[in-house]
Amino acid sequence: MKIKQFLGTDMRDALRQIRADLGADAVILSTRALGQGVEVNAACDAEPPAPLGGGTTATAAAASAAAVAATAAGALPPAVSASEQLSMSEELRTLRQLLERQLAALAWNDYTRREPLRARALSELTALGVARDVAMQVTDALPADLSAETAQQAHLELLAQRISVCEPPAARRGALALIGAAGAGKTTMLAKLALRWLLEHGNDGLTIVTIDDEHIGAAEQARSLGRLLGVPSFRYASGAEFAAAAARFASQELVLIDTPALTAEAAPAAELCAALEGAPLPVQRMLLLPASVQSGVLDEMLRRAAPLAASCCAITRCDEAASFGGVLSTLVRGGLPVAYLSDGPRITEDLRPARAQLLVARAVELARAGAAGIDPELLAQHFGGQLHAA
Repeated sequence: MKIKQFLGTDMRDALRQIRADLGADAVILSTRALGQGVEVNAACDAEPPAPLGGGTTATAAAASAAAVAATAAGALPPAVSASEQLSMSEELRTLRQLLERQLAALAWNDYTRREPLRARALSELTALGVARDVAMQVTDALPADLSAETAQQAHLELLAQRISVCEPPAARRGALALIGAAGAGKTTMLAKLALRWLLEHGNDGLTIVTIDDEHIGAAEQARSLGRLLGVPSFRYASGAEFAAAAARFASQELVLIDTPALTAEAAPAAELCAALEGAPLPVQRMLLLPASVQSGVLDEMLRRAAPLAASCCAITRCDEAASFGGVLSTLVRGGLPVAYLSDGPRITEDLRPARAQLLVARAVELARAGAAGIDPELLAQHFGGQLHAA
C-alpha cells in the first residue's frame, strides 16, 4: 500500500492532487485544516497484480486482497473458493460505497465553506422538491457577485425563468385536443374550458367531442356534459372516425376534444396523432400533467405523449399536491410551455392562466406548509457525489 500526504489550498484542490497522483481508487485516511489550506493523507494499492488466466477484475482484486491479508499473518496465501471470492467482492463493494459517501460528505462540507450562499440555495431548492439536476442547473447560473441580500430570491427567480408559459389555447378559435394519462383530469378540464367559453362567448360555436372506444360510459358521459352545458356533443370510436367526420366542425368557433388515456404503448398515440393531423381542421394538442404525482411519473407521461407533439400543457390536480417540485422539474427538463393551472374541482373558479412566478410561489407555499427540514447528511449524499466529480 502506498501512503502519501497532500497539501492543498482547499479540499477540492487536495482531492484533485490525490486523483492525479494516486488515481480514482485512492482512500482518504485523514484530513486536517491548516492556516492556509488543508492537509490530507491518502493511500492506494502500490501495484496490483495482473489477473491470471483471464479472470475478471473483481476476482483479481479479491485474490489480491486475500494475498495481502495472508502475508500480513505470516503464512502463504491459501486457495480461494468461488464463494469466498464473491464474499470478498461484496465486502470490497461495500467498502467502496462507504468511501464514496465519505468523499461526498467531504466535498459537500468543503462546498458549504467555499460557497455558503449557493449551498443554501441548493438546500432551499431541495426543500421545494426540485430534482438534483435542475437544482444544480439553477445554482450554477447564479451570478458570481452574489450577495446575501440577492441570494434570498435569486435562485427562485432563475427557476421561474426556466419555466415557459404560453397563451391559453382555448381563448382563440380552433380545435383543442386534451391529452393525458388515466386520472390526469381530462374530463374535468374539458368541462372547465367549455363553461369558461360559454360565460365569455355564449353557447354558439362550441362543440364537445369524445374519442373513446374503451372507456365504459364514455358516450353517455359526453352526452350528459353536452346536455348540462347546452351544447352539441359527439362521440367517435377512434381518431380515424373523428377525422372522417371532422369537416362538419369547420365552422365552429371552438371544438374541445377528449382523447383516450395515454398508455405505455406508442402505437395508439401515433395513430391518434396521424388522425388529428389528417383532420380537415387544425387541432392543437394540450397535455395534462397532474401536480399530485412524482416527477418520474410526469417524465413518463411526457415520454408517452411525445408522438402526439403537444404544443402546450396544463397543470391539474394542484389542490391534491403535497409538493410542486416534481412538476417544476419536469417543466424545466421538458421545456413544454404551460397554459393553465387547475387548482381544484370548482368548474369556473379553479382555472387560471399559468404564470411561472405563480408556480414557483406555489412550490414555496407548499414547502412552508410541510415545514420539513432537510437533513445535512441527505444533502451531502444528494449533491456531494456530483461536487466531488466536478
